[in-house]
Amino acid sequence: MQMPAPKIQIADFAPFQDWVENPLWKAIQFRWYWFLISPLLSLAFGWAFLRYKTPHYTVTASLMVQDDSRGSDFHETALLEELGLPDATSSVENEIEILKSRILLGQVVGDLHLTTQYFASGHLKTTELYEKTPYKIRFLQHLPAQPVTYRISTTPGDSFMLQTPDSIYNGRFGHQLALPHGLAIVDTTCFKPASDYQYSFKISSTEAVLDHYAHFLSIQAPNKTASLVNLSIQDVLPRKGEAILKQLILRYQKASIEEKNKIADNTIAFINTNLTRISTELARVETSIERFRRQYRMIDMAENSRQALQRSAANAAEEKVLAVRLKIVRLLEAHLHEKPGTAIPSALYPQDDNFTTLVRKYNEIQLARVEALASLRRHHPDVRALDEQIEALSNQIFEAIQQQKQELSLSIGAIQAYSKDFEAEISQLPGHQRAFLSQTREQGIQQELYLFLLKKRMETAISRSANIANARVIDPPKASPLPSYPNRQLTMLVALLAGILAPVSALYIRQTFHGKVTSKEDILRQCDVTILGEISQQNRSALFKTTNNRSLIMEQFRSLRTNIQFVTGARQHTVILLTSAMANEGKSFVAMHLAQSLALACKKVLLIDFDLRKPSLAALLNLRTEGITECIVLGNEPLIQQSNAVQPFDFLAAGASYPDAGEIMLSPKVASLISTFKVEYDYVLLDSPPVGLVTDARLLGPYADMTLYIVRQHFTFNHQLSEIQNARTQALLPDLHVVLNGTRYLHRYQYNYY
Repeated sequence: MQMPAPKIQIADFAPFQDWVENPLWKAIQFRWYWFLISPLLSLAFGWAFLRYKTPHYTVTASLMVQDDSRGSDFHETALLEELGLPDATSSVENEIEILKSRILLGQVVGDLHLTTQYFASGHLKTTELYEKTPYKIRFLQHLPAQPVTYRISTTPGDSFMLQTPDSIYNGRFGHQLALPHGLAIVDTTCFKPASDYQYSFKISSTEAVLDHYAHFLSIQAPNKTASLVNLSIQDVLPRKGEAILKQLILRYQKASIEEKNKIADNTIAFINTNLTRISTELARVETSIERFRRQYRMIDMAENSRQALQRSAANAAEEKVLAVRLKIVRLLEAHLHEKPGTAIPSALYPQDDNFTTLVRKYNEIQLARVEALASLRRHHPDVRALDEQIEALSNQIFEAIQQQKQELSLSIGAIQAYSKDFEAEISQLPGHQRAFLSQTREQGIQQELYLFLLKKRMETAISRSANIANARVIDPPKASPLPSYPNRQLTMLVALLAGILAPVSALYIRQTFHGKVTSKEDILRQCDVTILGEISQQNRSALFKTTNNRSLIMEQFRSLRTNIQFVTGARQHTVILLTSAMANEGKSFVAMHLAQSLALACKKVLLIDFDLRKPSLAALLNLRTEGITECIVLGNEPLIQQSNAVQPFDFLAAGASYPDAGEIMLSPKVASLISTFKVEYDYVLLDSPPVGLVTDARLLGPYADMTLYIVRQHFTFNHQLSEIQNARTQALLPDLHVVLNGTRYLHRYQYNYY
């Protein structure tokens, strides 16, 4: 008796790890056209994005800010010190905060009327206009109202119509029109409107516009050693962005100069006020002297009283100087009481160094407080500290003024007491001569004080005209020639990469979350089984028409037949059980075509449909349905039929439907029937129900010599592979092997070969 050949376990060999066999790479090869279509669609989308997306341009400018600590001096400090005015210091950080202030940006919004935007709407895109708008609106009176867009259209004549979602307004160009936002005048410009565009203008709130431009405005120093400040802003209109930065710089320079001119303006106002009063007093004294001379005909003094008068005049001159100083001190004291929050003109009283130092320090702190209030609130700790310093210095200045007044009063009293020695000599002069001398002395005092104030006013005016801004323009505002957003090269590159990565990501995600068998590697990783064959999904044509069929599936079934013969060895009669995890995995398809392939090898083959619950082979083979049920239940002879192929094989159908199909499988007639057929045929194929759903396959297992477990690619779940391993480990099914059905990936040269 010939012994069967030993079985070779193909699964004992470790699978070769090759990236070509990776399921993801196979999926990429199978759907190669995705990588042609997706980049093209992505590039088309990127082109459309660039075509219809409104571009943003970056406008830049640079300033040099005065900062002595960084070596940027505009050489005005010496001039201010020569004229007796304090130097106003600045720093880059403070000037940046001033440039960022909402007050300054609000002035720019008001100057350029940025709350009104003009648009031209085409068929696909709406474009903002700035200089080339055919219509302009000018508000004579602003009223608070909600932001709204007015659509403007011309009517016959010199008229127009404004439409909003709620109202319609009719008016004439150049005439006043009452709108919810105030009284306005709509005019035409030199630009003619296009017929295929719809024009409109939008009125926004000032706060919304401020927030918008504050977000896109960037002001920063390039480094900590230079005193340069870079300004940049993004806008859809380059000329509009340039105008905003230009106006912002002009407003900043103007505010800087006005801040520096505050001390000079206060000094000039103080001098002008006192000049008016002194000129009035001087005119009164001169008029009195004129009347006195005309009345007493007094032109010259007697020679004998000249020397006495000279000594008295010298004493009077000194008294006059002290009186002038006393009056200036009193004027300063009155100025401090009347205007405590303004600067003090220190140059009016240069004789006392201590007093001048206090006044200069007082003016510097006043200027620092004004600068701090530009960016801080009044209750800020820094502002309160400055207020405390101002109060302390003010008290010191008042004390110095009182001391000066006391010293001057004592000096004048001493001089007046000393003048009594000359009264004996002067008493000999006529009373009218003494009165004339008093009036002349008063005239001299007023005249010298008048000339002194005139000189100081001229010096202050010169210093005011010499003031310059704290910043100098290095690079004027200039827009970039190409839009900063969107970047054409970057957009197309991202579109190309996205078009390439999108199908890869989709395939990877599908492989990750698909949860189904994608390749034979999935089976080999989870099961210690042999894969006897792979049946392709493509080109599934009928195999029963000719014996010379060279199709791909026919060759695959020939390969499966060879592997079965190799595994079974020299065994003469073999019973093969075909099952699967669930329905629709191609179990009946494999059974039918495997029977045909074995018949073509001149083997005597019987195919039995044991799927009593859901039989399908009889319908596929176009044969009668009587079979197993009638044989076992009714005791009829088995109805063996032949297939309609050129090389036919025998077929036993499942028979009529029976409610207790499981009970039929337990009948001893099943074993007797299979044993009888095994002797008569070379191969008996048992097409059983899915083993994962019913127990029929396990009941047929003891009667079979080997089991073909059908696994369908992209249909069988990965978790169902554990059932295969469990059946092999526990020997639930005899000599278990796997057939991978419905494979979709095959190299192009293999297709061309077949």
